[in-house]
Amino acid sequence: MSVSSLKRLSVATLLMLAASPLVVAADAKNGKTIFEQRCGICHAVTSAAGGPVVGPSMVGIVGRKAATVEGFALYSQALKSSGLTWNTKTLDEFLTMPMQKVPGTTMPMMIADAKERGDVIAYMSTLKK
Repeated sequence: MSVSSLKRLSVATLLMLAASPLVVAADAKNGKTIFEQRCGICHAVTSAAGGPVVGPSMVGIVGRKAATVEGFALYSQALKSSGLTWNTKTLDEFLTMPMQKVPGTTMPMMIADAKERGDVIAYMSTLKK
Protein backbone atom coordinates (compact mmCIF):
# COMPACT_ATOMS: atom_id res chain seq x y z
CA MET A 1 0.00 0.00 0.00
CA SER A 2 1.38 3.40 -0.93
CA VAL A 3 1.91 6.25 1.53
CA SER A 4 -0.82 8.33 -0.11
CA SER A 5 -3.27 5.41 0.21
CA LEU A 6 -2.45 5.09 3.90
CA LYS A 7 -2.97 8.82 4.39
CA ARG A 8 -6.38 8.66 2.69
CA LEU A 9 -7.34 5.63 4.79
CA SER A 10 -6.21 7.39 7.98
CA VAL A 11 -8.17 10.55 7.15
CA ALA A 12 -11.27 8.52 6.27
CA THR A 13 -11.00 6.60 9.55
CA LEU A 14 -10.62 9.79 11.57
CA LEU A 15 -13.63 11.34 9.84
CA MET A 16 -15.75 8.26 10.58
CA LEU A 17 -14.75 8.32 14.24
CA ALA A 18 -15.42 12.04 14.52
CA ALA A 19 -18.90 11.59 13.04
CA SER A 20 -19.80 8.66 15.31
CA PRO A 21 -21.69 9.43 18.52
CA LEU A 22 -19.84 8.66 21.70
CA VAL A 23 -21.34 5.52 23.16
CA VAL A 24 -21.38 5.62 26.94
CA ALA A 25 -22.81 2.79 28.99
CA ALA A 26 -25.82 3.89 31.02
CA ASP A 27 -25.62 3.43 34.78
CA ALA A 28 -29.00 2.49 36.29
CA LYS A 29 -27.64 2.82 39.83
CA ASN A 30 -26.61 6.43 39.18
CA GLY A 31 -29.93 6.92 37.37
CA LYS A 32 -31.79 5.84 40.51
CA THR A 33 -29.92 8.46 42.55
CA ILE A 34 -30.69 11.20 40.01
CA PHE A 35 -34.32 10.05 39.76
CA GLU A 36 -34.73 10.17 43.53
CA GLN A 37 -33.25 13.70 43.64
CA ARG A 38 -35.07 15.23 40.68
CA CYS A 39 -38.03 13.07 39.70
CA GLY A 40 -39.10 11.29 42.87
CA ILE A 41 -40.71 14.45 44.21
CA CYS A 42 -43.54 13.99 41.71
CA HIS A 43 -43.27 10.40 40.42
CA ALA A 44 -43.70 7.11 42.29
CA VAL A 45 -41.69 4.00 41.46
CA THR A 46 -44.22 1.52 42.85
CA SER A 47 -47.83 0.75 42.04
CA ALA A 48 -48.77 0.91 45.73
CA ALA A 49 -51.08 3.64 46.97
CA GLY A 50 -49.46 6.63 48.61
CA GLY A 51 -46.29 8.45 47.70
CA PRO A 52 -46.01 11.24 45.16
CA VAL A 53 -49.16 11.97 43.16
CA VAL A 54 -48.31 15.08 41.14
CA GLY A 55 -46.98 12.89 38.33
CA PRO A 56 -47.91 9.36 37.25
CA SER A 57 -46.14 6.24 38.50
CA MET A 58 -43.12 5.27 36.44
CA VAL A 59 -43.67 1.53 36.95
CA GLY A 60 -43.79 -0.10 33.53
CA ILE A 61 -43.13 3.16 31.67
CA VAL A 62 -40.95 1.61 28.96
CA GLY A 63 -43.31 0.25 26.31
CA ARG A 64 -46.35 2.09 27.68
CA LYS A 65 -48.36 4.61 25.68
CA ALA A 66 -48.08 8.11 27.09
CA ALA A 67 -50.84 9.33 29.41
CA THR A 68 -52.30 5.89 30.10
CA VAL A 69 -51.69 5.16 33.80
CA GLU A 70 -55.11 4.10 35.05
CA GLY A 71 -56.46 6.33 37.79
CA PHE A 72 -54.06 9.21 37.10
CA ALA A 73 -56.21 12.21 36.21
CA LEU A 74 -53.67 15.02 35.87
CA TYR A 75 -52.38 14.37 32.34
CA SER A 76 -52.32 17.38 30.05
CA GLN A 77 -54.42 17.23 26.89
CA ALA A 78 -51.17 17.69 24.97
CA LEU A 79 -49.66 14.48 26.39
CA LYS A 80 -52.94 12.59 25.93
CA SER A 81 -52.96 13.63 22.27
CA SER A 82 -49.23 13.08 21.67
CA GLY A 83 -49.49 9.51 20.37
CA LEU A 84 -46.15 8.71 22.03
CA THR A 85 -45.16 5.29 23.25
CA TRP A 86 -42.36 5.47 25.80
CA ASN A 87 -39.11 3.84 24.77
CA THR A 88 -35.50 4.90 25.22
CA LYS A 89 -35.67 7.22 22.21
CA THR A 90 -38.93 8.98 23.10
CA LEU A 91 -37.96 9.24 26.77
CA ASP A 92 -34.60 10.74 25.78
CA GLU A 93 -36.28 13.30 23.51
CA PHE A 94 -38.93 14.14 26.11
CA LEU A 95 -36.56 14.44 29.06
CA THR A 96 -34.18 16.60 27.01
CA MET A 97 -36.86 19.30 26.76
CA PRO A 98 -40.40 18.15 27.58
CA MET A 99 -42.17 21.30 26.42
CA GLN A 100 -40.41 21.16 23.06
CA LYS A 101 -41.21 17.47 22.47
CA VAL A 102 -44.84 17.86 23.61
CA PRO A 103 -45.90 21.52 23.49
CA GLY A 104 -48.48 22.09 26.20
CA THR A 105 -47.26 19.34 28.53
CA THR A 106 -47.31 20.13 32.23
CA MET A 107 -44.03 18.28 32.83
CA PRO A 108 -41.67 21.08 33.95
CA MET A 109 -38.43 19.16 34.57
CA MET A 110 -35.77 18.42 32.01
CA ILE A 111 -32.45 16.62 32.25
CA ALA A 112 -30.03 18.54 30.05
CA ASP A 113 -26.98 16.32 30.59
CA ALA A 114 -27.08 13.39 28.15
CA LYS A 115 -25.20 10.99 30.46
CA GLU A 116 -27.49 11.73 33.41
CA ARG A 117 -30.55 11.42 31.16
CA GLY A 118 -29.33 8.06 29.87
CA ASP A 119 -28.75 6.88 33.43
CA VAL A 120 -32.27 7.92 34.49
CA ILE A 121 -33.76 6.13 31.47
CA ALA A 122 -31.71 3.02 32.31
CA TYR A 123 -33.14 3.15 35.84
CA MET A 124 -36.70 3.70 34.63
CA SER A 125 -36.25 0.67 32.34
CA THR A 126 -35.81 -1.48 35.46
CA LEU A 127 -39.21 -0.44 36.86
CA LYS A 128 -41.29 -3.42 35.73
CA LYS A 129 -44.89 -4.19 36.66
